[in-house]
Amino acid sequence: MSSSFHQSPNAASALGVEEQLRYARHLILPEIGLDGQRKLRQASVLVIGAGGLGTPALLYLAAAGVGRLGIIDPDRVELSNLQRQVLYDTAGCGAAKVEHARDRLLALNPHLQIDVYPEAFTLANAARLVEAYDLLIEGSDRFATKYLVNDACALAGKPYVGASIRAFSGMLSVYAAPGGPCYRCLFPEPPGPETVPSCAQAGVLGTVPGLFGTLQAHEALKLILGIGEPLIGTLLTVDLLAMRFQKPRLPRDPDCPVCGEAPTIRALAETEWVCADTSELQTDGRPATVRTMSTDGLPWLGLEAGRRRPALRWIDVRTEAEFAAGHIPGAEHVPLDRIESLPARVGPDEELLLYCQRGERTVRAYRLLGERLKGRLSLLEGGYEAWLRVGPAGNRR
Repeated sequence: MSSSFHQSPNAASALGVEEQLRYARHLILPEIGLDGQRKLRQASVLVIGAGGLGTPALLYLAAAGVGRLGIIDPDRVELSNLQRQVLYDTAGCGAAKVEHARDRLLALNPHLQIDVYPEAFTLANAARLVEAYDLLIEGSDRFATKYLVNDACALAGKPYVGASIRAFSGMLSVYAAPGGPCYRCLFPEPPGPETVPSCAQAGVLGTVPGLFGTLQAHEALKLILGIGEPLIGTLLTVDLLAMRFQKPRLPRDPDCPVCGEAPTIRALAETEWVCADTSELQTDGRPATVRTMSTDGLPWLGLEAGRRRPALRWIDVRTEAEFAAGHIPGAEHVPLDRIESLPARVGPDEELLLYCQRGERTVRAYRLLGERLKGRLSLLEGGYEAWLRVGPAGNRR
C-alpha cells in the first residue's frame, strides 16, 4: 500500500549524522530507507489515553522517529499504574501523566515535538484534536471515549488504531480508514455500564496492554510508511493464555449509523454511556442521592469502627481473590454476585458501609440493595485503594 499522509514540502532531503546513527536499522530496510524515515519525521500521531495501551505505543512511536506526538490524558501517575504503564516510574507518582510521559519520551528521542493535553478527550475538543493530527491511537478504558473517538474520526475521514483488552486477551483493528469499517460497524451501540468491568475490576496481566499497545504503534507505522497490510477490515483477537491469534474479517456495515449508506450520526454528540458514579444514581428514572464516606476522618479499623458506631458493618463486595490478597480489617466479605442475599442478614438497627477496589462495583451493589435497605447504605469513596493510600492509621501516605 502507499502512504496517503501529507508530507511537508519543506522536509529536509537528508538526515543528520546523529539521526543516521539513531535510525540505522530502519535505513537498511528497503521498505523504509531514507524516504520512509522522512515520512516518519513528518508524520503526526495523537495518542488518546496515556495508560496501559498508550505508554508502550508512545515509546515505540518516539523511538521510531515519528516527528510530532500528541498525548491527551487527565490523570496523574499512581502506584497501581506501574504494573503495566511502562513509561512511568515510582518517583513520578503524583505527576501529571502527560508531563511525565513527555519528559521520558524526550529523554529517549530529543528530535520530537510533543504536544501535551492534561485533559479528557471530550465533545468540546474532539473535532479540533482529530483535525490536527494525521492519525490517532485510541487507548482509552472508557466506552464513551471510544465511541467519541470513532465518530470524530469517521466524520473527519481520519483513520485510528483502536484496541480493547481484558485480563489475558484483547482485540485490535484500524478503524475509520477510507473504505474500511468503523468501530460502530462492529458494535453499533455501547453496552450497558453494568455489563463491562474495568481493568480495575477484572484485572489485567501487565504484558497484555504491553503487547497491544506495541501492536497499535506497529499498525500506525505501517499506515504512515504505506507498507504491508494494515488491519483495515480485519479484527485481530488474541488469547494470550492459549497464545491463540485469530483474524476474522470485519466488513463495513452498510447500515452503520456513522459510516453506512444512510448514516444517522452526522455530527458529534456525547455517547449515552454513563460511568459508575458514587455520588448520584438514577432510581426509577429520578436522581437519588447516595451517602458516601471519604477517607478523610474515616474510622479505619473494623473494631475501632465498631466501638464508635456499634451498628456499622463494613462489607467488601470484591471477588474471593481480591479479598484474600488484602482487605480492610474487620470487613465482611459478601461478593457482588451474592450481594442480594445480604438484606436477610441485616438487623433492624444496622447500617452498612460498602466498598470495592475503586468504587464502581459499590454502585452496582447499591442498585441491587437500595430499595430494601433504603437510608442504611453508605459507599466508601475510592474504595480499598483509597484506604490503602491513606493507611490504616488514617495518615496520608
